[in-house]
Amino acid sequence: MHRRGSGFLLTLAITFVLAFTGCLGKSSSNSGNGGVQSITLSPGGNLSIDSGATLIFSATAKDASGQVILGVNIQFVVVSGNPNVSAPLSVVSNGSACAGTWDPSATMCSPGTPGIAIVTAVTAGVSSPPSTIYVHQHIDSVLISQAETQPPQYDCFSQKQTWQFQGTAFSNGVDITSTVGPMFWSSSNPGVVTTDSTLPTLLPNQVQTTAKAPGVTQLFASVAGTTSSPYKYTTCLVQSVRLQVQGSAGNSVTVSNGGSTVILATAVDTLGVTLASPPLTWSTTNPEVAAFSSATNVTGSNTATARNNLGGATVFASCTPPSCNIGVVPGLPVYASDGPLPNGLTGYSTVSIDVISTTKPPTYTAWATTTDCGNNPGCYSALFPLTPGTTPIGAILTLPRTPNSMMFNHLSTARVYFGSNQGLMYVDVSATNPAVALVSTSSTPCNVSLCGKVLTISNDGTLVVVSDTVSTPSQVYIYNSNSNGAAPVDLIIPGETATAAAFSPDQLKLFILTAAGNMYVYSTVDALTSLSISPPANDVKFSIDGSFAYVAVPPVPPSVSGFISGFANCDTPTTSVLSGVSTRENPLAIYPLPTIQLDATGNPAEVVLALDPPYIDKFGISVNQHPLLYDQYVCNPPSVALDTNFHRTSFDLGQGSFTPIYTQLVADGAEVIIVANNIPAVLVFNVGSGLTTSIPLAGGSLPLAASATTDGSQVFVAASDPCQPGSTCPAGSVHIIDTNIQSDYQQVPYVNVNDNNNPNMCNNQGGSAPLCLPNLIAIKPQ
Repeated sequence: MHRRGSGFLLTLAITFVLAFTGCLGKSSSNSGNGGVQSITLSPGGNLSIDSGATLIFSATAKDASGQVILGVNIQFVVVSGNPNVSAPLSVVSNGSACAGTWDPSATMCSPGTPGIAIVTAVTAGVSSPPSTIYVHQHIDSVLISQAETQPPQYDCFSQKQTWQFQGTAFSNGVDITSTVGPMFWSSSNPGVVTTDSTLPTLLPNQVQTTAKAPGVTQLFASVAGTTSSPYKYTTCLVQSVRLQVQGSAGNSVTVSNGGSTVILATAVDTLGVTLASPPLTWSTTNPEVAAFSSATNVTGSNTATARNNLGGATVFASCTPPSCNIGVVPGLPVYASDGPLPNGLTGYSTVSIDVISTTKPPTYTAWATTTDCGNNPGCYSALFPLTPGTTPIGAILTLPRTPNSMMFNHLSTARVYFGSNQGLMYVDVSATNPAVALVSTSSTPCNVSLCGKVLTISNDGTLVVVSDTVSTPSQVYIYNSNSNGAAPVDLIIPGETATAAAFSPDQLKLFILTAAGNMYVYSTVDALTSLSISPPANDVKFSIDGSFAYVAVPPVPPSVSGFISGFANCDTPTTSVLSGVSTRENPLAIYPLPTIQLDATGNPAEVVLALDPPYIDKFGISVNQHPLLYDQYVCNPPSVALDTNFHRTSFDLGQGSFTPIYTQLVADGAEVIIVANNIPAVLVFNVGSGLTTSIPLAGGSLPLAASATTDGSQVFVAASDPCQPGSTCPAGSVHIIDTNIQSDYQQVPYVNVNDNNNPNMCNNQGGSAPLCLPNLIAIKPQ
């Protein structure tokens, strides 16, 4: 009641001020631009100060056109907020104010009695809006507490739930809140909670909060330069996420290329409340086949659009920091899981999309170049596109640095990146006139030019990972094509060379393998960590729900069997979730199939292929996600195990031991394309039947590099063509293989039509120079 009474007295005081200033002159505007039309007092609004403190007021008068009027005589009028007592503030003619009483010379301020003062500036009959000054004893501390005492009391608040808090100000242990005036409220992360202290139902020291996005933040109340200790506020974290296909009861859908399907997501918080606006991240395991135009939203649904590339992809939604479960350290992602929905229907962890063509299949274009220039001075590598047909070779470009790797981003506005010892290069091949661009025109230092080999590119096509094999100590760079000139991320990994890397589908983490037998985990929200994997692993691929990564580890002699391990994506540092699943030989590559299959007991299994020449192993993995518990701020890694009820098999590819040049899972997980060193053929492994088809390369050519379409219908193989007796040795050719008719139906020898039909891919080396062959090739995404 005391505080409400103070507010009533303040209202009376303001009314008194208006009446008093009216006696000095009219507060309405004068006529004509030359007269005073308005006056502004500074500081304005509400101000809280200690008794005995000083401040200075100033005022500005303006005419009707908004121009400042100089030389006017301005008076500062002070009245008490309580008409029954004198004002606790003294203001002299120059605007100097004392929270108490000035001495005759207005140089010494003596503390007075706490209270409220109303100050206005007046000139030429016009008065300013009043400033309200709260004079009080010095504030030692401010304490935040809940202002609503009725049950239930919450440790967290569900999204869009409102709740009131209050601040209490103390001076020498005495509550002086009633004298300090309005408090100012803030939070360390406004994405978690919004605050509103302007509601007329609130007291000056109160605020109404509204839970916004799941996460943890700190509330602060401030007054008179004193800020409260942080008060932990939690918008209830996401407990689980479950998916549906709109209009379908299952977790798989077939879409024509260019079509789309709507995926629905239900997110439930740790109090069991369904979020109306879940801040989810939408991911795909194969962005060249199906992807979301927007990776994040709060609508609870998203549209997955099928690209013109055919094949399979798995899509899912997750609660991924920093936009969800905000402020939890370390980051706490929650991945989708199977289970019942609030409406009684079944929800799923992933949705499989099979993209087919109902019209003419797409025409693919590959780009090829050579590494054969090496370090020869003045040698430049040719880069050319080729498309099946009568004029297969397009406009030829020149790379100013010798490439050591080549990789396309996953976007339809395709960009191909080239790693080199002098720095990263790229070409926007979708441009009207493609041209070679350098990340830095200088080749030194390497952390600027980004020397090294391209290891992987993020799903959204923007982040390029480069392993620096030139510098000491070893480094890994993450180049952001959308950084607008910002420096790339530079990861120092002393004495180790990064050999393989993979982004999680939600791009929260990057797992990096090194030749020294370590795996580094880089995160956008947590510190860089590492763990030992011995012997050094060969490959890393993420599970189709993004919750953990598979790692292929070679055998430890005298054993010939390697193994597959798994490491969680939700915790930092990462923990092992899958103990070694043995393979027959050394596993070189891992391929999780994009479709969930059922084991012998009818339970879902994630099917995984391991290429361990001369075999491919096929086995099932059971994955169970665990809901986040109430008041839990660390992740529950998934339970991952070999599914013993899934028929485990091993298939001999019939080629003996070999070293693969290129392998790729294609056609909705139905086939694996394999191109191997010294095998003049393309191998097509049928996952369903376990049979392998060998498609010979024309003329017995030996492959140097290869790239397959996402549906596996075409394979472009850059090859070394053998010399024929009695004739000049030809340059290397690109062989175009149609796997449907099992034919090497077109061979494209390199001819530089811009250079007198020069067949040498190394430019500027003279006519007698050895031939440089195509040994880097990649297919442009549709």
